Amino acid sequence: MANRIKAKIKKLESLRDNLNKETTSVIAKHKRDIVRLNINQMIDGYGSDNKQLFNKQPEFDGVYAPGYGKTGLYDFYETGAFIRGMFAEVNKNGIFVDSRGKGTGDKLFFFENYTNLFGLDDDSMKKLRELMLPELRAYLKSKL
Repeated sequence: MANRIKAKIKKLESLRDNLNKETTSVIAKHKRDIVRLNINQMIDGYGSDNKQLFNKQPEFDGVYAPGYGKTGLYDFYETGAFIRGMFAEVNKNGIFVDSRGKGTGDKLFFFENYTNLFGLDDDSMKKLRELMLPELRAYLKSKL
């Protein structure tokens, strides 16, 4: 009986020691989902802080400039390079989302002045957890 208890304790200690690494690994498998969730937030006009997207520069209030030929809120799909260039990186410190398609000059200035463009809001994090949960459950089940 004592040996079975010691074996269980050893399994639990191993699980405790490896759970963060496994969680990071599972999150990394969902990089594309993370990007998709972030894009959907942008489409809805919300940022990583659960508030409307906000640009620090008053000339970039999210509305197309007069005479541009489009009206309404900026849709982030104008050239497609921004959306195509989006990526997510995952490490032990968390999730980092950005785009390699931010361009240069005015376009780069536009994107860099958003305070809440990249990252997942609470709703998107909930959706991500729901996607990951079956994999984490399977890992826990296999280790217990």
